[in-house]
Amino acid sequence: MQAISRLALAYAVNSLWQLPLLFLAAEIVVRVLGRARGRVLCRVWWVVLAVALVSPALAFIAVPFRATSAARPTRGAANDRAVAVSGRGPLRFAFLNSLPDEPGQIDRAFSKLPGVVSSCILCLYLSSMIVAAGRFGRGLWKMFRLVRSAGPAEVDEESLTIWRRCQALMGVRNVKLLATSKLGGPATLYWPKPIILIPRSLESADSAEMSAVFCHELAHVLRKDFIWNVVMEALGVLLFYHPAFHWMRRRIQETRELACDDLAAEAVRGRRAYARNLLSLTQKLFSSAAVPQPGCALGIFEGEVLERRIMNLLAKRSKFPILRMATSAILGTCLIVVTAVISASFGLRLVNAQSALPANHAPTGWFLAGSKPANYQTGVDRTAANHGQPSAFLRSAVANPDGFGTLMQSISATDYAGKRVRLRAWVKSQDVADWAGVWMRVDKEQTMVAFDNMEDRPIKGTQPWKTYDVVLDVPQNSTGISFGILLSGSGEVWMNDVGFETVGNEVPVTATLPHDQERPKRPANLKFTE
Repeated sequence: MQAISRLALAYAVNSLWQLPLLFLAAEIVVRVLGRARGRVLCRVWWVVLAVALVSPALAFIAVPFRATSAARPTRGAANDRAVAVSGRGPLRFAFLNSLPDEPGQIDRAFSKLPGVVSSCILCLYLSSMIVAAGRFGRGLWKMFRLVRSAGPAEVDEESLTIWRRCQALMGVRNVKLLATSKLGGPATLYWPKPIILIPRSLESADSAEMSAVFCHELAHVLRKDFIWNVVMEALGVLLFYHPAFHWMRRRIQETRELACDDLAAEAVRGRRAYARNLLSLTQKLFSSAAVPQPGCALGIFEGEVLERRIMNLLAKRSKFPILRMATSAILGTCLIVVTAVISASFGLRLVNAQSALPANHAPTGWFLAGSKPANYQTGVDRTAANHGQPSAFLRSAVANPDGFGTLMQSISATDYAGKRVRLRAWVKSQDVADWAGVWMRVDKEQTMVAFDNMEDRPIKGTQPWKTYDVVLDVPQNSTGISFGILLSGSGEVWMNDVGFETVGNEVPVTATLPHDQERPKRPANLKFTE
């Protein structure tokens, strides 16, 4: 559920600023196209809407990687090294898109959403989705009731002949013609096959008006507009909150009607005659604005752009230059592609959709290492606070990881040579399948001289916050000290309030074998008889 919330929040924030860019790009393309045919303009807006639905999620697939060499914290040769991969980057905004050179710069460089703001955005976005889903379901229910109330159209023989002729002209067959008194204007739908509904008041219309109605509605059937409209309304639930989505939907409705007008006018062999019949039908049905929308169905007055449609029908049609069409297509493609690239590059990323959620970058001064670091993720988790401070986390990134990962750092042993040091950390765990532990290692050049990783007292399963100590002696001439927390297998551990200090000899070392007792003086059990 948390992952879904983060996904929804990142999608909502990205779409908030990306949709206006896409709408502006589409308006530029449409202006360049000028008086293009309705089907061309409709396709442009459909492409833009498809990009608008996808672009907020494009940023989720942009994954920067960083490689870091780190010492492997296990018993064995000190020069056994592993490559650490930090994984997916944190959420970022357009003006903070560059990846910092140092891990320590990450928290200062990237903008993060405050928890209260992100919670409000998420609540509003989910509320808009619920409203949109309810609106969509209500439209389908109204359409179902409309079909149930309809019956065979009681038209005369002349109207029936016109109906058959229009079907032949449009090349559409197997379409039911029904009539209902609960409809203000003609409508087209599928339930499950194409159905054209006409109001009872149109059964007495003259032949020219009926031809205009039939051809326009059959054009919707030919173009499968009803199916595409249902798809738009269903997917539009994701963007219902955004005004730009409603602008795009309105443009699709407008251009869809222009495309159907073009097809219908060509079928009845007269754009002016078709325009007159459209005006006559409007007068009979009061006005286009007064005609109720029949749920998800489409009608001849759908879109409420009667004036533009009439002007489009009466405008002088000229052949559209191929050069202008090609220029428009190239320009439009470039604008939409550039907008999509901007969305992918500058969008809020999926990981760390809220500041309260962990990013997948090691905290300042730390780095991710281990035998299989690519199987693990690390970062700062502000939700798992202890003693009023955020915690570092280390978790498996795959279902059944092999090897181990560690969050660690290495320092010089110069200031600690000849002393006893203690690493103390608060740790909690969740679903640790294998084991985890706080660890420390002392090196002299390429040789490990002291080591403890709590393998003899491991952290397993789910444990609350507890303190764990690792105490080692640092011999003279030691060169380095490495320490951190490791996780073997699946699960997650958090580390908080880490302390690193020198202690007196009264504090016992925690290593299974102190560095001065690691090698026995004589060989033992050479015959394997003991």
